[in-house]
Amino acid sequence: MVLAVVIALAVSYLGYAAFSGSTSYYLTVDELHAFEGEKDGRSFRVKGKLEPDTFVREDGGTRAVFTLTAGGAELPATYVGVVPDLFFNPHSDIILQGRYNPHGAFEAETVSVLCPTKYQALEEAQKAEQGSGS
Repeated sequence: MVLAVVIALAVSYLGYAAFSGSTSYYLTVDELHAFEGEKDGRSFRVKGKLEPDTFVREDGGTRAVFTLTAGGAELPATYVGVVPDLFFNPHSDIILQGRYNPHGAFEAETVSVLCPTKYQALEEAQKAEQGSGS
């Protein structure tokens, strides 16, 4: 009986440790700024658009510094690696996964880009709808 309880507790603890370590908040840049909880060291997925003319790659390196924006808020971010081709498309939504550091910058571990063609088709449909509704 004691062995069963110990095994159950061990399995429960391992499940809790694995789940809490892999969870992250999914927020837009403005939602991250309004986030009330502790940000330092916590994993986040943040969505926004690249602020024009903010992308700078260090000479001879793979570290990039840039700013994402959403809802009027800005998020300075860093990423080490190659960014996807659609990263620079003005219609693309960028999703960073990483951690907020104590200095106010977001350190991205991964960078993803949502396909802008979906949004262009949606914009065209909305324009057509507005044109026929007038």
